[in-house]
Amino acid sequence: MAIVGFSFSKLNGEKKLQAISGSIEINHNISVVNVEKTSLNIGSSKNEVLKIEFDFSVNYGSGLGTIQLVGEVIYSDMAEIINETLKGWKADKVLNKMVNEQVLGFVYSKAIVKALELSDVLGLPAPIPMPKVNFDRINKGNTKNSKKK
Repeated sequence: MAIVGFSFSKLNGEKKLQAISGSIEINHNISVVNVEKTSLNIGSSKNEVLKIEFDFSVNYGSGLGTIQLVGEVIYSDMAEIINETLKGWKADKVLNKMVNEQVLGFVYSKAIVKALELSDVLGLPAPIPMPKVNFDRINKGNTKNSKKK
């Protein structure tokens, strides 16, 4: 139902080689490392939530480098879903589909931005394709709309 907390606990990046020619394969991986029930105190009420620990990594081919982000998400939902999710995790190390989609989608959106920042600092290629600007189209658009007086 709702992600009520998020934090990174480890940011690790390493550039191993200085120069590589040709294309570079870039792989992402998100994995849930641990799930546990915890209490979240809101005012005078005590709510049971899930603390979901994750590991997000970017691996650059040819030994160019790696980025690893570790953190946790605090997930709140109805007691039945919290208990069902925890039971499934303990049995099979798998989150139920709804919780998995919400949590991993959220983690990916946060982690890919941080990985992009770290890749820039380390001088590694961006972990996602960057948008390309078509300058011919922009220049044509500017001349089309400008009028001489």
